[in-house]
Amino acid sequence: MLTIKLAKEIVHQTMLRLHRNINVISPTGVILASGDKMRIENIHEGALVVAKTKNTLIINEQNIDRYPNTKPGINMPIMYQDEVIGVIGITGHSEEMLEIANLVQLTTEIMTHQAIVESKSEWQRKNNDYIFEALVHGSKLDANLQERMQKLPFSLEAPFQILLLHIEEPFDSANSITLFFEDLFYKQPVLSGHSQLHEYYILLTNCNKNVQQQIFKALRKKKQKLASLQIGIGPTVNNLSQLPHSYNGAKTALALASTNNTMTYFEDIELFSLMKNRDSDEVKAFQERVLNNLNTKQIETLQAFFDCNLQLKLCAQQLNIHRHTLSYRLNKIRELTGYDPQYFDDAVVLKMACSLR
Repeated sequence: MLTIKLAKEIVHQTMLRLHRNINVISPTGVILASGDKMRIENIHEGALVVAKTKNTLIINEQNIDRYPNTKPGINMPIMYQDEVIGVIGITGHSEEMLEIANLVQLTTEIMTHQAIVESKSEWQRKNNDYIFEALVHGSKLDANLQERMQKLPFSLEAPFQILLLHIEEPFDSANSITLFFEDLFYKQPVLSGHSQLHEYYILLTNCNKNVQQQIFKALRKKKQKLASLQIGIGPTVNNLSQLPHSYNGAKTALALASTNNTMTYFEDIELFSLMKNRDSDEVKAFQERVLNNLNTKQIETLQAFFDCNLQLKLCAQQLNIHRHTLSYRLNKIRELTGYDPQYFDDAVVLKMACSLR
């Protein structure tokens, strides 16, 4: 648990402030790092006693003969969860260092604890990503995957739902997303992490409406700070083997999401997802035929009209225009396309064309 890299960092940081030689020693007595390079990898007999007894050992002129290859100084245990994971030694006369010895020990333990916690957190994040990628791509539940799943702080219990977040913000915002996840999902049965470039995943397990509402509320609030945030929500599934379906649903929801919506549910765009090949010549020809004569403002008006469920008054309010102005625009769209947005069958065609853009 106490690596050579960490031991060197402790020696470096402590000696900068203390201006005395520091030794960091393993529980087996091997000096891992020291201001005196000649002592590295030597056995420190005093540290062996400290590791065994968990007590501070002062070596001075009176007892130094009992500890071969040592120098006068104070040697203290580095504790983690009531276990000795190393020993820190300060070389010099003990009476000169008694006042600072406890502070050095405390500082060393804080540095050690932080490094261990960060290491465990990094491993847990990588384990989460491995499990998620394996499950959503239909990998077999072999012994390795099951062993990794058992190391999660919770069990994966149905029902499941996958959310995918897409964000175009810079790297510092990406870090804020990771910290946001850690705070939001603290002690909750939720798997989250970084899926691919600009994309993050949330796997809800044993999810219910209360949990969903809390998470969705927090995500909407996050949207206020991250303008480019888009969220695709996959369908709920009842076993691990169906996770690819929820994942693909969330991917499709992101791909067909309206820029006006923070969250897009797969169920809301399922009809349009049936046309998977959006880059085919047929689809392009369909879009051009229906929308080619419309300008940007007219397409935005059309999309807003659909987002308001074909309600004229609500759409006019959202666009901040008079209802008569909206009616004029819709009539103009009918003239240019041959499809009336206020007529159901025509609205379906126009909605399909807008969603496939």
